[in-house]
Amino acid sequence: MKNQLFCFAAVGVVALATTPSSALAQKSYALGVGGGAAIPVGKLSNVQTAGYNALITLAIGVSDLPFGVRFDGMYNSLSDSKSPPTGVTSANLRVSAALANLVFAFPGTTAKAYVLAGGGIYNAKSDVPGAKAHSDWGFNGGFGATFGFGPLATFLETRYHSVSRSEARGGVYQFVPITIGFMF
Repeated sequence: MKNQLFCFAAVGVVALATTPSSALAQKSYALGVGGGAAIPVGKLSNVQTAGYNALITLAIGVSDLPFGVRFDGMYNSLSDSKSPPTGVTSANLRVSAALANLVFAFPGTTAKAYVLAGGGIYNAKSDVPGAKAHSDWGFNGGFGATFGFGPLATFLETRYHSVSRSEARGGVYQFVPITIGFMF
Protein backbone atom coordinates (compact mmCIF):
# COMPACT_ATOMS: atom_id res chain seq x y z
CA MET A 1 0.00 0.00 0.00
CA LYS A 2 2.85 2.37 0.86
CA ASN A 3 4.54 1.64 -2.48
CA GLN A 4 1.32 2.38 -4.42
CA LEU A 5 0.91 5.70 -2.62
CA PHE A 6 4.53 6.59 -3.36
CA CYS A 7 4.01 5.61 -7.03
CA PHE A 8 0.91 7.84 -7.35
CA ALA A 9 2.74 10.75 -5.72
CA ALA A 10 5.75 10.31 -8.04
CA VAL A 11 3.51 10.22 -11.12
CA GLY A 12 1.74 13.39 -9.90
CA VAL A 13 5.04 15.22 -9.39
CA VAL A 14 6.31 14.17 -12.85
CA ALA A 15 3.02 15.20 -14.48
CA LEU A 16 3.11 18.58 -12.76
CA ALA A 17 6.75 19.13 -13.70
CA THR A 18 6.13 18.33 -17.37
CA THR A 19 2.92 20.35 -17.71
CA PRO A 20 3.55 23.46 -19.83
CA SER A 21 3.67 26.59 -17.70
CA SER A 22 1.09 28.27 -19.97
CA ALA A 23 -1.48 25.64 -19.00
CA LEU A 24 -0.82 26.27 -15.31
CA ALA A 25 -1.17 30.03 -15.78
CA GLN A 26 -4.69 29.71 -17.19
CA LYS A 27 -6.74 29.84 -14.04
CA SER A 28 -10.46 30.46 -14.14
CA TYR A 29 -10.70 33.15 -11.45
CA ALA A 30 -8.90 36.24 -10.19
CA LEU A 31 -9.13 38.29 -7.03
CA GLY A 32 -8.61 42.01 -7.27
CA VAL A 33 -8.33 45.17 -5.21
CA GLY A 34 -8.37 48.75 -6.37
CA GLY A 35 -9.14 52.34 -5.59
CA GLY A 36 -9.36 55.77 -7.09
CA ALA A 37 -11.64 58.75 -7.52
CA ALA A 38 -15.45 58.83 -7.28
CA ILE A 39 -17.11 61.66 -9.21
CA PRO A 40 -20.77 62.63 -8.69
CA VAL A 41 -22.80 63.37 -11.83
CA GLY A 42 -26.31 64.64 -12.48
CA LYS A 43 -28.26 66.08 -9.53
CA LEU A 44 -25.77 64.60 -7.09
CA SER A 45 -23.04 66.90 -8.42
CA ASN A 46 -25.09 69.89 -7.16
CA VAL A 47 -24.44 68.92 -3.52
CA GLN A 48 -21.39 66.64 -3.57
CA THR A 49 -17.90 66.86 -5.04
CA ALA A 50 -15.38 64.21 -5.99
CA GLY A 51 -14.25 61.78 -3.35
CA TYR A 52 -12.64 58.36 -3.33
CA ASN A 53 -13.59 54.77 -3.98
CA ALA A 54 -12.32 51.33 -2.98
CA LEU A 55 -13.07 48.05 -4.75
CA ILE A 56 -12.62 44.35 -4.06
CA THR A 57 -13.54 41.96 -6.84
CA LEU A 58 -13.80 38.30 -7.80
CA ALA A 59 -13.62 37.68 -11.56
CA ILE A 60 -14.63 34.27 -12.92
CA GLY A 61 -14.15 33.19 -16.51
CA VAL A 62 -12.53 30.75 -18.89
CA SER A 63 -9.34 31.92 -20.58
CA ASP A 64 -10.48 30.69 -24.03
CA LEU A 65 -13.83 32.53 -23.89
CA PRO A 66 -14.34 36.31 -23.98
CA PHE A 67 -17.26 36.25 -21.50
CA GLY A 68 -17.01 36.17 -17.73
CA VAL A 69 -18.72 37.14 -14.50
CA ARG A 70 -17.44 39.54 -11.89
CA PHE A 71 -18.64 40.13 -8.33
CA ASP A 72 -17.68 43.46 -6.77
CA GLY A 73 -17.79 44.99 -3.33
CA MET A 74 -17.46 48.79 -3.50
CA TYR A 75 -17.12 51.65 -1.07
CA ASN A 76 -17.37 55.29 -2.18
CA SER A 77 -17.15 58.49 -0.17
CA LEU A 78 -18.26 61.71 -1.85
CA SER A 79 -17.18 64.99 -0.29
CA ASP A 80 -19.54 67.63 1.12
CA SER A 81 -17.72 70.78 0.10
CA LYS A 82 -20.63 72.16 -1.94
CA SER A 83 -23.78 73.73 -0.56
CA PRO A 84 -27.08 73.48 -2.40
CA PRO A 85 -28.82 76.69 -3.57
CA THR A 86 -30.88 76.70 -0.35
CA GLY A 87 -27.73 77.49 1.64
CA VAL A 88 -27.97 74.32 3.74
CA THR A 89 -24.63 72.57 4.02
CA SER A 90 -24.60 68.99 2.77
CA ALA A 91 -22.69 66.10 4.34
CA ASN A 92 -20.31 63.45 3.08
CA LEU A 93 -22.20 60.69 1.29
CA ARG A 94 -21.00 57.14 1.77
CA VAL A 95 -22.13 54.57 -0.77
CA SER A 96 -21.30 50.87 -0.50
CA ALA A 97 -22.45 48.29 -3.01
CA ALA A 98 -22.57 44.56 -3.74
CA LEU A 99 -22.65 44.05 -7.51
CA ALA A 100 -22.79 41.24 -10.08
CA ASN A 101 -21.53 42.05 -13.58
CA LEU A 102 -21.18 40.37 -16.96
CA VAL A 103 -17.82 41.03 -18.62
CA PHE A 104 -16.82 40.86 -22.28
CA ALA A 105 -13.05 40.95 -22.86
CA PHE A 106 -11.69 41.82 -26.29
CA PRO A 107 -8.83 39.66 -27.62
CA GLY A 108 -5.34 40.59 -26.52
CA THR A 109 -2.17 39.12 -25.12
CA THR A 110 -0.71 41.20 -22.31
CA ALA A 111 -3.25 44.03 -22.62
CA LYS A 112 -7.00 43.39 -22.93
CA ALA A 113 -9.82 45.89 -23.16
CA TYR A 114 -13.17 44.92 -21.66
CA VAL A 115 -16.71 46.18 -21.16
CA LEU A 116 -18.87 45.26 -18.20
CA ALA A 117 -22.44 45.82 -17.10
CA GLY A 118 -24.54 44.64 -14.21
CA GLY A 119 -26.47 45.60 -11.15
CA GLY A 120 -26.82 45.14 -7.46
CA ILE A 121 -27.73 46.66 -4.16
CA TYR A 122 -26.38 50.05 -3.09
CA ASN A 123 -26.41 51.29 0.48
CA ALA A 124 -26.10 55.06 0.99
CA LYS A 125 -25.75 57.06 4.18
CA SER A 126 -25.07 60.72 4.86
CA ASP A 127 -22.27 61.39 7.30
CA VAL A 128 -24.39 63.30 9.84
CA PRO A 129 -25.41 62.20 13.33
CA GLY A 130 -28.71 60.30 13.33
CA ALA A 131 -28.81 59.77 9.55
CA LYS A 132 -30.26 56.44 8.45
CA ALA A 133 -28.78 54.23 5.76
CA HIS A 134 -30.98 53.38 2.77
CA SER A 135 -30.56 50.40 0.46
CA ASP A 136 -31.70 50.67 -3.15
CA TRP A 137 -31.23 48.75 -6.38
CA GLY A 138 -29.11 50.17 -9.16
CA PHE A 139 -27.13 49.32 -12.26
CA ASN A 140 -23.68 50.06 -13.64
CA GLY A 141 -21.83 49.84 -16.92
CA GLY A 142 -18.39 50.79 -18.10
CA PHE A 143 -15.14 49.83 -19.72
CA GLY A 144 -11.56 49.19 -18.78
CA ALA A 145 -8.32 47.44 -19.64
CA THR A 146 -6.08 44.90 -17.96
CA PHE A 147 -2.32 44.77 -18.37
CA GLY A 148 -0.62 41.47 -17.53
CA PHE A 149 2.68 41.36 -15.65
CA GLY A 150 3.47 37.70 -14.93
CA PRO A 151 1.17 36.39 -12.18
CA LEU A 152 -0.27 39.89 -11.55
CA ALA A 153 -2.42 42.07 -13.74
CA THR A 154 -3.09 45.77 -13.39
CA PHE A 155 -6.48 47.15 -14.38
CA LEU A 156 -7.82 50.61 -15.08
CA GLU A 157 -11.57 51.12 -15.45
CA THR A 158 -14.39 53.59 -15.24
CA ARG A 159 -18.09 52.87 -14.70
CA TYR A 160 -21.32 54.79 -14.59
CA HIS A 161 -23.53 53.91 -11.58
CA SER A 162 -27.21 54.87 -11.37
CA VAL A 163 -29.13 54.14 -8.18
CA SER A 164 -32.94 54.23 -8.08
CA ARG A 165 -34.52 55.94 -5.08
CA SER A 166 -37.99 57.29 -4.46
CA GLU A 167 -38.54 60.99 -5.08
CA ALA A 168 -39.22 61.43 -1.35
CA ARG A 169 -35.60 60.44 -0.65
CA GLY A 170 -34.10 62.62 -3.39
CA GLY A 171 -34.68 60.55 -6.52
CA VAL A 172 -32.12 58.81 -8.67
CA TYR A 173 -28.44 59.58 -8.08
CA GLN A 174 -25.42 58.80 -10.25
CA PHE A 175 -21.66 58.71 -9.83
CA VAL A 176 -18.64 57.62 -11.85
CA PRO A 177 -15.68 55.97 -10.11
CA ILE A 178 -12.33 55.77 -11.90
CA THR A 179 -10.42 52.83 -10.47
CA ILE A 180 -6.90 51.45 -10.78
CA GLY A 181 -6.00 48.16 -9.16
CA PHE A 182 -4.36 44.75 -9.21
CA MET A 183 -5.70 41.27 -10.01
CA PHE A 184 -4.01 38.18 -8.61
